[in-house]
Amino acid sequence: MRKILFLIMVFELFIVACGELNMFTPTATAISSPVSIELVPTLIKEIKLETQTGTAYTLDWSPDGEMLAVASGFEITLLSRDLNKTHAVLQPKGGALAVTWSPDQTKFATVNGYQNPTIKLWDWDNANSQLTPVHEIQAGFDQYGVFWSPDGKALATLADDDTSTFQIWDASTREEIRKFELSYTTPLRTLSWSTDSSALYGAGESDGQMVIFALNVADSNVQEVAKFPVAEVGVFAFSPHAKKLVVVDPRGVAQILDIPSGKILTGFKTVDQPVDLAWDPNGLTLAILDYKTKLQLWSLVP
Repeated sequence: MRKILFLIMVFELFIVACGELNMFTPTATAISSPVSIELVPTLIKEIKLETQTGTAYTLDWSPDGEMLAVASGFEITLLSRDLNKTHAVLQPKGGALAVTWSPDQTKFATVNGYQNPTIKLWDWDNANSQLTPVHEIQAGFDQYGVFWSPDGKALATLADDDTSTFQIWDASTREEIRKFELSYTTPLRTLSWSTDSSALYGAGESDGQMVIFALNVADSNVQEVAKFPVAEVGVFAFSPHAKKLVVVDPRGVAQILDIPSGKILTGFKTVDQPVDLAWDPNGLTLAILDYKTKLQLWSLVP
């Protein structure tokens, strides 16, 4: 067991068993104190991407964990899992604020944010690094995020950046099958699916706090997973099977929480302006993206 000294938020956790997740509400107090570390993150690699705007916005692991896709407005950069190789730099017509892989890795879906209500679907020819437009969905709302379900049957999109409006689309017919308008405001621009495609994890503000929640897409039931001071959550991500939660504040200070026990496993400093992060499919590596295009890989092996 190692001990390090750093500024961390110490939480009083109230655990209630509930389905796939244990729901807890952290009460935060800032202290500077030695903390017992049960997980020691190791920085594996750091690179800086070259983009037309000098900025980057979202990332997504390929389902097999072998590549990372980074959307930066005008282009999508495909990188090897160790960040040592750039497989392709794609320039989809109309650009891409956010990108997601299909589970079979033969397609991409993209959206492009403000004043762009279109969801675009693309065929991906990996052998020839060729991206071909195949369908467009007119969603009726500006689209800020897109996320393919693990079973391949649905796309979830974030349809507003002021309110938590989520749309669910049939991936085959491209028809809207569900729409959710939740009470949370100023949602974080990320959603993630549970491994069985039954729930979406999101975050938004309520009563002066940032609430991370699970939305059951079948019955519309919402379960609040955790609450934090608004200033302490810039981005977040659940590990595969939702056993761990990583939260990174706008300064890049990350904390990893163990959901079943409610313990803080570790805290560490990452990039300066985090805009997105994602666990690899094995749950052993965390990718963290900075607005100014810095990209880090962290090993999370205990």
